[in-house]
Amino acid sequence: MIEKALKHRLKTSPFLIMAHRGFWGGNIIENTIESAMLAYKAGADIVEVDVCRTADEHYYLFHDGNEPKLLSRDENFKELTSHEINHSSVYNSIGSPSGHKVNTLGQFLEWLPEGKLVNIDRSWEYWNDPEFFKLIHQSGKQNQLVFKSPVVKTYLDEFAKIGAGLSFIPIVHSTDEAYLVLTYSDIHTVGLELICSEFESEMLQGSWLKKVEEKGLLTVVNSENLGVEFNLLGGFHDDVALIENQSWDCLVDKGIHVIQTDWPNFLHTYRQKRR
Repeated sequence: MIEKALKHRLKTSPFLIMAHRGFWGGNIIENTIESAMLAYKAGADIVEVDVCRTADEHYYLFHDGNEPKLLSRDENFKELTSHEINHSSVYNSIGSPSGHKVNTLGQFLEWLPEGKLVNIDRSWEYWNDPEFFKLIHQSGKQNQLVFKSPVVKTYLDEFAKIGAGLSFIPIVHSTDEAYLVLTYSDIHTVGLELICSEFESEMLQGSWLKKVEEKGLLTVVNSENLGVEFNLLGGFHDDVALIENQSWDCLVDKGIHVIQTDWPNFLHTYRQKRR
């Protein structure tokens, strides 16, 4: 199980690095095999990818809402067919055709090297589809994957019913949400992704973090900066660490286990110095 691999790595690392949509820029496109390759090379322990389904029910790596930027299309990805996706150009960071195509989830899992770990995001809409889980299990890579979702009863019920044997990390906004997830004995919860608008949040206090660790759970926080409309970690993010020369120390000193970032190379350099 991925839980064993994560905890094994934490024995020799002060924290683990999760790369948000891989490591991308220039002509390397987010949520692709290439961005995952670069993330692992940059020092990431885990790569986070997004899943989206086409109108004819084929699964791809894509974060819907990015169609104008990446595909130069206004339609939502979920309204397009796999034929349309397969014949769409993918545009790079300067708006030119990259020469790449959107990867299917199957292609990505077939490529995924043994021992490389992946966080599957935004698949919760499809947990009522047995074909989605069939694809996961047929890949043989299920023990390298961890799935996440918001704390929504429908998603939790569906994952408990059909996600047996798979690992799960809920996206929690409060201690109450965390405790609710832990009532699901049929879900193999391995950690908690903490969303905290204030750094004084109860979920970032030592006493509560200690309780989480005593339950054998990992804590995950988001250091990536998604823009002015988002506050995932009490105002702290990658820009603060890299541009304003503040440190990720504020997270590591609290005992956070996994930091998600858009800059795994810089976070890896910091981790080397921290060691």
